[in-house]
Amino acid sequence: METKWLEDFLTLAQTRNFSRASEERNVTQPAFSRRIRALESWLGVALFDRRTYPVTLTDEGRAFRETAESIVSSLYADRAQFQQSVHVNRPDLRIAAATTLNLNFIPDWLHGLEPLTGHFTTHIFTQNFHDMVHHLAEGEIDLVLQYAHSDVPLLFEASRFDSRVLTFEPMLLVSPTMEDGTALYDPASPDEAQGFPFMGYSPDGYFAGVEQLLLRRNRATPVVFRRLGESPTSEVLKRMALRYRAMTLLPESCARDALDRGELIGVGGPEWQVSLEVRLFSLRETRRSSVRKLWAALDQQARIFAEESGVAGRRI
Repeated sequence: METKWLEDFLTLAQTRNFSRASEERNVTQPAFSRRIRALESWLGVALFDRRTYPVTLTDEGRAFRETAESIVSSLYADRAQFQQSVHVNRPDLRIAAATTLNLNFIPDWLHGLEPLTGHFTTHIFTQNFHDMVHHLAEGEIDLVLQYAHSDVPLLFEASRFDSRVLTFEPMLLVSPTMEDGTALYDPASPDEAQGFPFMGYSPDGYFAGVEQLLLRRNRATPVVFRRLGESPTSEVLKRMALRYRAMTLLPESCARDALDRGELIGVGGPEWQVSLEVRLFSLRETRRSSVRKLWAALDQQARIFAEESGVAGRRI
């Protein structure tokens, strides 16, 4: 039995008219009639006397009406209680972002906004890029922070989402180092016979497109990569590159700790680097006051910076 059958039954019991009841239930009359028949078949009794006009409840229908009203009332009461509980316990902001941004950008960014916004309670997590887009569109999350590049399209429709560039970050080709701190592999001295061992990005992540962009830009060079493994996640590729002594492409903030320790070094020069946007997205028609407050704070930051520096349109 489906719960909508109970609502159909109660609507017909009140209107006593199949045409009016089907309109109220927003279904065609034939479909509505089939659902009433299905409920009667499930119960094994006729609930309405169709020989009369308007239709009337049978004895069994009158007895079942009390049961149906009790069931539907309890369901809606429970749903209201559950939704209220979820609302009370829901954080101010639910933010999905790439792992590197979660670790290396979001904590300082949110903390820096607090003088303008006050403290937001947050739920910060990582999802598959395509899931982020879907859940933001459905209102299940409030914000998405994502790396972006104009030559590698994102899936966000401009008509549905607001967005803003918060900062820029380079993506680097990196190599493990030798004992003297120099690069183990250098694109300037390619090994054409064996190729460079390389950890790459899997197609289910956004950075796969950025990787292909850099490979296309350098297709005229004799550099050959010997792919050892892949992942959609930069933090995973960094650890794999260190363990397997392989090259990879990393956002600078992801590589920073290994660069500072001398375990990795940037190689290839500007030809093997690309500047990425760190871009914030939210649903354009959101009703969440915390999201609107955050956007207002970003606008205020931009105005303050412009007034202080005389530069319009700061990237924050």
